Amino acid sequence: MNPNEWIIGGDTGISSKTIWAVMMGSIPNNPSPFQFDTPLDPSDFGRCHRLLVLFPEWRDRLPEVAEVFPKWGPMIREWDKMTALYERDYKSGISTELYKLMQKLVDEGRLAEGGKEICGGCGMEVTGTGYKEFGCWSCGYEP
Repeated sequence: MNPNEWIIGGDTGISSKTIWAVMMGSIPNNPSPFQFDTPLDPSDFGRCHRLLVLFPEWRDRLPEVAEVFPKWGPMIREWDKMTALYERDYKSGISTELYKLMQKLVDEGRLAEGGKEICGGCGMEVTGTGYKEFGCWSCGYEP
């Protein structure tokens, strides 16, 4: 399989397409924020992982994704750890530890891009330091 065959296949998502677009040099001048994103959960990460298994030479180029999309920086920094968690938990289909790590990295990336901190449970904007210490006042989610 080549990259052009992969992009029209069924094992794609926004985050894996983001990696593909950067690797292929296919980023528009003014990309929509809804067109490119990080993986948000283990299923998203799995699609990215499988893409990099197909094209292993792209793994070392992941920092290029963060150059284009800074919110990817924390994810790329922890990619090896996320890969280990994904591979460890793949057969069970449940990876709570990976999910929690990813939510922290998504938040870190969002803040790195100047965004607001968002609750990983309900999606509400949260402010102040109490969220990290005590959780979301709205839904009770504990980061």
